[in-house]
Amino acid sequence: MVGVICMKEFTEEMYAERQNVLDIEKWLASESAGYDLCGSFAYCARCDKSETHPCARAEARCAEETQKEEQAFEEELETLETPAEAPEETQPEEAAEAPAGYELVTRYRRSFKSRLIQNEKMQDFYTEIRNALSELADLHSRVSQACENFRFHGDRIARLSIGGKTLTLYLALDPAAYEDTKYRYEDVSDRKTYAETPMKVRITSKRMVKYAKELIADLAEKHGVTVVGHIPMDYHAPYEEDAALIKKGLIKPYQVLVKKKKK
Repeated sequence: MVGVICMKEFTEEMYAERQNVLDIEKWLASESAGYDLCGSFAYCARCDKSETHPCARAEARCAEETQKEEQAFEEELETLETPAEAPEETQPEEAAEAPAGYELVTRYRRSFKSRLIQNEKMQDFYTEIRNALSELADLHSRVSQACENFRFHGDRIARLSIGGKTLTLYLALDPAAYEDTKYRYEDVSDRKTYAETPMKVRITSKRMVKYAKELIADLAEKHGVTVVGHIPMDYHAPYEEDAALIKKGLIKPYQVLVKKKKK
């Protein structure tokens, strides 16, 4: 797992250099849009104008918070998907000889992208949902090892992940508002990791895709996001074996100590 960015590691020179780059990017984007875009970028929500190099510091702060959130999400997914014997396991720092009664077993940490690549039906569902989300203006997406986050003005309002072989959509909607409706969902608001997106919807059929699109429309209305439409994209990718995905870093093998099963 990649270590969390620490703002203490940044120097004033690094902030100054990054601020210069961001100033140029903002100026070019504003010229293209025809109006000043200051305050509309994802990191602007973390900006403090009283600081030196405010944009660079805000961007670093945003990245630090995002990495912490995504690491917590990855850890929770791993906990949910770990086999039943997991409490008896420990991951050795180095591949050493297994102690008596234990054996070293290779397991695989599969990324969000790798799971999509190896499941064509899930790619069908993902393409539909991803295009629906792309119709929302100013919605920025970022793919991590565990999931894909969607932010509107810095706030996460949607998230896609894969648990086992199921595509799961998390939305910043109040689950209580959908009680006794046709929508099938799970309220995960009691978990800190999902506090921003407490409505969990499993995409398991074409009907669930249809319902998910309706909920995305509700999401846009609730958060004041303009629906602008876009040219549909094809997010399908050819199947690749584990070995190829391991080379690309999309699947990461690791070893664990497991108690030998009694014969």
